[in-house]
Amino acid sequence: MAGGLAFALACGTAFGQTAQDAPAAAAAPAAQSSVKLAAVVIGLPVGTPWISLGTGPYCIGAPLTSTWTEGRTKEPVSAFAPAFKAEMERAGYKVITPGEDNLFDPESGSADLEAAAVITGLDINGCIAPQSPWTQAGAVKGSGSMTIDWQVYSPLKKHVVARVTTSGTANLKDNILGGQQRLQMDSFVDNAASLATNADFRAAMTAPKAVAAGFQTPGEQSKISLSGGLKAGPRKITDAVGDVLTITSGKGSGSGVLVSDDGYAITNGHVVGDDKNVRVRWSDGIEGFAEVVRISKNRDIALLKTNPRDRRPLALKRGAVIPGQRVYAIGSPNGKEFQGTVSSGVVSADRVIDGLRYIQSDVFISPGSSGGALLDETGSVIGIAVMGYLNEGKPAGLNMFIPVGDAMDFLALERG
Repeated sequence: MAGGLAFALACGTAFGQTAQDAPAAAAAPAAQSSVKLAAVVIGLPVGTPWISLGTGPYCIGAPLTSTWTEGRTKEPVSAFAPAFKAEMERAGYKVITPGEDNLFDPESGSADLEAAAVITGLDINGCIAPQSPWTQAGAVKGSGSMTIDWQVYSPLKKHVVARVTTSGTANLKDNILGGQQRLQMDSFVDNAASLATNADFRAAMTAPKAVAAGFQTPGEQSKISLSGGLKAGPRKITDAVGDVLTITSGKGSGSGVLVSDDGYAITNGHVVGDDKNVRVRWSDGIEGFAEVVRISKNRDIALLKTNPRDRRPLALKRGAVIPGQRVYAIGSPNGKEFQGTVSSGVVSADRVIDGLRYIQSDVFISPGSSGGALLDETGSVIGIAVMGYLNEGKPAGLNMFIPVGDAMDFLALERG
């Protein structure tokens, strides 16, 4: 994409970063994040066979079998944390052990990322040795396998930054007491080793940290409740068009999204510029004014307050996105003449650029789309349009959206 330009998607504004500069910023060396094992859950379906241990000489007796009857259960993290720590440190990662604390530094026990392991598959097959001169009664040998769905969570960003599924195995050639538990733990260790080498996990651990000098962090402002946010449900894409506004300021024009039934709307910081009040236009052509209530220039996101005209807000959906999932963009490309334009595409990637996270999509947007909505197939807002890349002056299908969870955090919003 040599010679391409990254452009802010507001009519009348300019954005001077070159596309070839942008990846360099994203790939710049950054301090590696620390990780902590925060939860281990056994999530086997009730009735799943998970243990089969043969009995008698040569293991030819009727096996002792067990099926899972407990449902979804949380296991003590302390039992798995040492093994997790050993495998992560073997791969070169910094690990915080649960329970680590320091009376003089309460943050010493916190980690940049937290990992949760949901065990979705577990199978132990082996033999229980009878009493003999060579073995103790009850000693076990055999094999084990385990499947784990891992979730890697950022406490700062308040969303899951990676989801990874791994499988691990273990073998005991000799009978040992406690062999059944050993097979389970060794299978977990094999899973932890697979996680440590997984590309998605590595990307999450080495991504630039979202907080840097001068960045506004979530929680520094008083909370604003978005009335009606919790009641907002699925919407048809055609109905969602009515909740996306055209916004005109001294900087030009852009788009905005109604997020509460009392008139709060989200747009980009570069759409409103330094204006305290902006003009808004609804899909039916009715115009009015909105007050700029709050702005985070670091995250390029702003909050407006206007007359909602009895409209219902769009649902906001935080959390991870999946590359390949269908998405829709609604905005006002090139101004009010094309207000309510809908385009569709897919999520291309989850990016981190200059320490900030973006949803990348090939959905078509252009100047004037800034501040518009990126929706999933349920009509829920998952992102806010912010910028795209040009290749020799033409759209390149590389467009960036602020995750709606980040927008909420940087503006200190909560659904009411």
